[in-house]
Amino acid sequence: MTTSFRSATVESNDAMVRFDGAVLDLQYAEMIAESIPHIVWTASPDGATTYFNRQGTAYTGHPREVTYRWNWVALVHSEDAERAAQAWHHATTTGTDYSLEYRIRRFDGAFRWHACRAVPLRDADGEIRLWIGTATDIEEQKQLELTLRHAEQNATQVVTLLQSIDAATPIGFKMVDRDLRVTRINQTLAGIDGRSIQDCLGLTVSELVPDLWPQLEDVYRRALGGETVSNVDVSRRSATEPRRMQHWLASYYPVRVDGETIGVGNVVVDISERKEAEEFRAVVMDNMAEGLFAVDVDGLLTYLNPAATSMLGWTEDELRGKPIHAAVHFQRADGTKVPAEDCCLLQVRTQGRSIRILDDAFTRKDGSIFPVAYSSAPLRSGSLLQGVVVVFRDITEEKNERSAAKRELEALMWLGRIRDAIDENRLVLYSQPIVPLAGGRPSEELLLRMIGRDNEVILPGSFLPVAEKYGLIGEIDRWVVTQAVRLAATEHRVIEANLSASSIGASDLLPFIEQQIREAHADPANLIFEITETALMHDIVVGEAFARGLAELGCGLALDDFGTGFGSFTYLKRLPITHLKIDIDFVRDLVTHPNNLHVVKAIISLARAFGLKTIAEGVEDEQTLKLLKDEGVDFAQGFHLGRPAPLRDV
Repeated sequence: MTTSFRSATVESNDAMVRFDGAVLDLQYAEMIAESIPHIVWTASPDGATTYFNRQGTAYTGHPREVTYRWNWVALVHSEDAERAAQAWHHATTTGTDYSLEYRIRRFDGAFRWHACRAVPLRDADGEIRLWIGTATDIEEQKQLELTLRHAEQNATQVVTLLQSIDAATPIGFKMVDRDLRVTRINQTLAGIDGRSIQDCLGLTVSELVPDLWPQLEDVYRRALGGETVSNVDVSRRSATEPRRMQHWLASYYPVRVDGETIGVGNVVVDISERKEAEEFRAVVMDNMAEGLFAVDVDGLLTYLNPAATSMLGWTEDELRGKPIHAAVHFQRADGTKVPAEDCCLLQVRTQGRSIRILDDAFTRKDGSIFPVAYSSAPLRSGSLLQGVVVVFRDITEEKNERSAAKRELEALMWLGRIRDAIDENRLVLYSQPIVPLAGGRPSEELLLRMIGRDNEVILPGSFLPVAEKYGLIGEIDRWVVTQAVRLAATEHRVIEANLSASSIGASDLLPFIEQQIREAHADPANLIFEITETALMHDIVVGEAFARGLAELGCGLALDDFGTGFGSFTYLKRLPITHLKIDIDFVRDLVTHPNNLHVVKAIISLARAFGLKTIAEGVEDEQTLKLLKDEGVDFAQGFHLGRPAPLRDV
């Protein structure tokens, strides 16, 4: 039974064998095969295993002979065995390279993933003389997508080394002696600086890469000391493209003969494209407007991009390794708790499929809640679930825009209803009595209502804001003025009517009021027009001009909701006001809230000082009415004295 590399590879006593123009030093190759920290094996042209290095016997715990011929399949995991055997049969039948990942049983019964590679060595006539293969343990790398690629490339390089030192491969390889002089190198590695293999042989590493030597000297010294140094990042400016950086992942192995280290083997993988892709992904994730975070299978945070930090108020360092649900997703928009088992973010782990939520809520570090839309997807390495990645955005503005659009649509619907009501004479006036408390003439305030198509009574708060926004309020105010003037003329009652801020600013309103008074032969003293402090604040100059115009006509002017604005004293000083209406907020609960009484007393005192009459709104009980009368209020209005009623019922 064959037990040595030389007898396994070729039936010859010669120490040197030529394959396809390349000379293979069998003794040297066996030394390398026994030193490489990977499983190395050979097979005959028909695919039967003929050699297994000591790394293989140490890993499997079986003598070399147990794995010979096709017996190696018994060491492969049952789920992978058929696939591995079929792929090997295909390679040996077609003469193509063999490359596959599958699990191999270790001496203790555990299965570990290996990247298995094999290439045929051909003679000068192109006939396959043997296969040389490697099996590289990639169990840890299998768990991480990035390191998986590194392990596969390293395994390929080992195969390339055994195949032919001179062969050009996508993986760079070289060997140096104890003086760190290059003894073997392939064209891939030599060509990095535009050199040939011959140009590199005999150079020391410091001569070959002087710019990298300060970084690599310690690595080579450690390898000469017997340490394997893997996955060293090496970067330098490209010799052929000076504006581009090149990146390699390099591993350094001590090469031993009879226990003595005679040099260092170096496997180099060009990862420039991967690095550029990673840098591109990093730039994208760091600059994307959406927040992004990733969690592991236990729901613990592993990554948080800058946008997420900005929105959540947490830094990545503060949340790394902590449960993301407890930090940002533990409550709904209304503050009710979300149990971890109901967390949609984390259900992806168990369901294994992506989800998209259009309206949810996250909580910031400061405790504030904001609306979000997010997608949550499983984070996989091959078929293994590694965690969950979540992309989210703050939808506060979107919700506000949707709400505004909804309000706008509702307003447009109201606009049509108002237009129809005007055209169909479905605007009506209600009257509420204003009762004198200390002498004087009683009066009444006209209150606008709209009658719906089903005869329902619609209060002004539902339609006047829309009418004002879309330009119908002027037409409505003129209709109210006309009705108020006619009522004052025919019934000889004191009438109060409300005017909007928009109408006050209309230049033709005063002439219109004057014309209506003249045509109806009404006494202007029986007309009091109410405007709010808010209307005056809209444009004080225009408001002052309107107030003086009313005074010149002989009409009264009542300042409604007095005390709720910020310029009350200014209005009293500048405007010819005749009445102050004390706002209902001060009259309500007057008996039980001393502060309200203080405000009412101050307004009464102020009105007397300016020679104005006071009207208290919102009187709803006898006790309040008595208190107002005792304090010297001139007029009162409210449900206790009379509810608004249609004019036809007054």
